[in-house]
Amino acid sequence: MKAFFPCAGFGTRMGEWTKSLPKPLLKINNIPLIYYSLFHAKSWGVNDGILNLHYFGEKIQEKLKGFQDFQLHFSLEAPEILGTGGGIRTGIENFWSLKDNFLVLNPDFILFPEPNFNPWPNKEDQEKFDCILYLSKIPENANYTGLSLDNDLVRFTAGGYFYLGLSWMKAECISDLEPNKPYDLADTFRKLSAQNRLGGKIFPGTFLDLGEKQFYEKYKDIDFSDRLSSEWIEFKRRNSIRSETS
Repeated sequence: MKAFFPCAGFGTRMGEWTKSLPKPLLKINNIPLIYYSLFHAKSWGVNDGILNLHYFGEKIQEKLKGFQDFQLHFSLEAPEILGTGGGIRTGIENFWSLKDNFLVLNPDFILFPEPNFNPWPNKEDQEKFDCILYLSKIPENANYTGLSLDNDLVRFTAGGYFYLGLSWMKAECISDLEPNKPYDLADTFRKLSAQNRLGGKIFPGTFLDLGEKQFYEKYKDIDFSDRLSSEWIEFKRRNSIRSETS
């Protein structure tokens, strides 16, 4: 099972926090954000992952060189950043196959799923959809792109749901994109929606979106261990993840 972790962005919305550090290495309870996504991937059976790298990518690669739980590939984007669509397409070209399917986990989000949740779709949904987005209701006063959900189909019309950075995708649905060129994954989502091939599921649990400076600063010193599964402690021990104050 495979997963892709978008890690190439500049993190401009984080202000001074990302002047010398990529956003996936910003810390919550002194633990870099990327580890929370890797933890969920491991718990969902992932054994092969790709991280696309651009902005301070060497720092992410150095931090994860001792990661033990599954194989990680680093897809370097240079000289230009490729966007989420271009980053995924290029990573597949470098390490996987267009016959693969995989999860996408955005490190901006820390997820707290209900027990026994697993994002891999059943056989029926794999035949019905090329991509499935996990959604949540838009919180009051939040500024997200609103999506609609109609019989498990995502529509790009003003609605009460938003995409929270977790999805399942068939690689073949982006086979029309050319590797090593920039693309916006939202364009692929819109195309799949028009073809009735973009599914949507309500995420069963809660989450933190830390992609904005004010939210990160609000939660960066909080220990969320009690909201993660009991495997979190063993995951940290196995990968030598310690609280870092530097």
